[in-house]
Amino acid sequence: MYIKKILVLSICGFLFFGCNSQNKTKKKFVAQNEVVANQTIQSNSNLDNTSEWLVNYEEVYKKSVQENKPILANFTGSDWCGWCKKLKKAVFDTETFKKWANENVVLFELDYPRRTPQDPAIKRQNAELQQTFRGLVRGYPTVLIFDVERELQADGTKSQDKIKIHGQRMGYMPDPQSFINTAKTNLQNRN
Repeated sequence: MYIKKILVLSICGFLFFGCNSQNKTKKKFVAQNEVVANQTIQSNSNLDNTSEWLVNYEEVYKKSVQENKPILANFTGSDWCGWCKKLKKAVFDTETFKKWANENVVLFELDYPRRTPQDPAIKRQNAELQQTFRGLVRGYPTVLIFDVERELQADGTKSQDKIKIHGQRMGYMPDPQSFINTAKTNLQNRN
């Protein structure tokens, strides 16, 4: 009888303290998600001729049309993909690449993190775009250069986007010049 009481009290204590710690974890996740959402808004507010990576498809489309530049899309797993991290460090974080990108393309990051919280709208958008590009994106990192030709309905609303891929898909490259040379080759037949 004494053992049964100890067992019941232990289970009750476990349930009480376990539920309480789970609540703290949930609150922490919500707080992190709010911070990520605010950072996304702040980083996207500075769009004037910088080589920053945009994450919203509509913003990327508008900037591409406005500046008459193709879109360079990086499909990445930023918090788990080793080759993605290497590509970012070896190419995307360099001044050589940033200068070239600023003059030639609109940068678009489609991130598929496993641990880092992500804005639900961006997560949904990226899942839809993953389906759109499913024949080309088979692993990470995958980098594509493309233009979007948007068809509008009579009332001016979006009907359909036709995506025109330029050249071949790209992946990890050890230096910015190799990456830029391959991107230039892909862009040769753009017009």
